[in-house]
This record gives sequence, structure tokens and C-alpha cells, in this order.
Amino acid sequence: MDELINLGERWPSFLANDHLRNLIFSILLVGVLIVIRTIANRIITPRLGSAEERRRWLAGSRNTLGLLVFLGLAAVWANAIHSFLLSVVALAAALVIATKELILCLSGSAVRAIGSSYSLGDRIEWGTVRGDVIDISLLTTTLLEVGPGHDFHMPTGRSISVPNSKLLDTPVFNESKIGRYVVHTLRIPLELTPDLDLNRAEQAALDSIHEVCREFLKPAHDWMESLEHTHNFIHSPSADPRVYLRVADPRCVEMLLRFPSPVRRQGRIEQEILRHFLRTYLPRPQVEKAESPQSSGPSPVQ
Repeated sequence: MDELINLGERWPSFLANDHLRNLIFSILLVGVLIVIRTIANRIITPRLGSAEERRRWLAGSRNTLGLLVFLGLAAVWANAIHSFLLSVVALAAALVIATKELILCLSGSAVRAIGSSYSLGDRIEWGTVRGDVIDISLLTTTLLEVGPGHDFHMPTGRSISVPNSKLLDTPVFNESKIGRYVVHTLRIPLELTPDLDLNRAEQAALDSIHEVCREFLKPAHDWMESLEHTHNFIHSPSADPRVYLRVADPRCVEMLLRFPSPVRRQGRIEQEILRHFLRTYLPRPQVEKAESPQSSGPSPVQ
């Protein structure tokens, strides 16, 4: 009798524990539903005429019992489930914040793989970085720097590691994407003076391009035309040498020399064209031969 009295006194403290109370209610709920299904089966099954109807009833009652148990347990444990989900969301948010850069790098790597932005050996320009791709990992891309600066094409010997997350907000220019040849541009500024002969300057520039590039002008032209079929280009770049004028400053005009070049030889071809142009366009200094005056006496010592 004393034990029953003690149990009655402890019962409210048991119910004060949320998890224990939910566990007791869950057991009672499942037990009540099982008893109801058992009673219903014993009452209704004998009244069904065929075995097919009995199987259908048993399957339906079993599925209904499972659904009611699920809904009942979800209602009983709703507060606990809510707290658990809040903990999971907070943990997921903390993990995302802590691994933000890692996730961005992996996303950039996926973008590169799907879009085929570049591959090993390609020469690319990526923001302020320019060079040849020598290694690609899930997190970074390593370049062998080409420069110095944008106007030079010589390897500097330095390697640069760029996080792949930059692919998500920085465009990549691939100079090797179309294959063997590229179309390169050389800028030559000329001072606007009354003595400037633009026609002679343009002709000297075209002559320099034809002189330096004569051995690969035809192969480059054929290669650019083939791009319309192999790379589905709507308009392939023209490989014909061109010279355009641009007034960058009221006192200066720029000649833009456009010419084809084999990949990775743009720097050498550019230097050869520039040197040829300077030799042919700039006036050569004229050396005047001064005749020594005839004199009867010895010249004075200076």
C-alpha cells in the first residue's frame, strides 16, 4: 500500500519530464491503436464474403494504423522535433559559414568542369593574372606567369595559385581555346604633327606584317575558316592583316596592327613586326661629309 502511495506521489514528477511524458503517451497511443485495429479486424473480417475482400481489408487497416501512428507520434513529439530541427539548422548554418570559401572553391571547380573554361596547357588571362595553366585541383588553379604586365608574353618564372572561387565572379580569357593560331593586336602610337605621313605609316605597318608573318598567313587563314565547322563559330576571326587608326589623345594617334600568330609566339612576332616597322618607317640619319678647308699654314691646336 505504501508503494502505491509513493508511486502516486512521484507520478506528477514523472510527468514533469517532457521526454518521459512523451514516451508514456507514445506507448499508450500505439497500444490503443493496435487494440482498436485488432477489435475491428475480429468484428469485420468474419462478415466479409471473399478472401480477396478480407486481404484488402487487412492491408487497408494495416496502412491506416501506420498512418495514424505516424501522425500521433509526430503530434506527441512535435516540440522535441522542432527543437531538433532548430539545432540541425543552426549546425548547418555554422558549417556553411565556416566552410564558405571551401564551398565556393568547389563550386568554381564544378563551373570550370561543366563549362570547359580551360584545361592544362592553356594560356589564360584571369583578372589581373595571366599565364599558362600547369596544375588544376578541386580548390586552386596554378599558372606559370607570363609577362611582365599585359603587353609582354615572356614567362617570368613565377607560379601563381588562384582559388577556383574566382571563377564565380571573374571572367577568364582563354588564348588557346581555338587551337593553333590566334589573332593578335599591336598598338603603335604616333605623334600628331604636320610632318606625320599616315599613309606611309600604314603601308610600312602592313609591309612589316606581311614580311614577318608570310610563312604562316595562309595556314592561319585556312585554320580560321575551319573554325566555323569544328567549333560552330558563327563568324570566325579574320586572319587577314589589318591596320586601324584610333585617336587616343588630341596629340597622338594609335595604329592598331591586327595580325595572326601561332599560339604562344605572339610576343616574338610582335617584337619582330615592331622592329621591322621602326627600321622602315623612321627616317635614317644622313651623315654629311664635311670637307676640310684648305689652308697654307698648320691648323691651330685645340
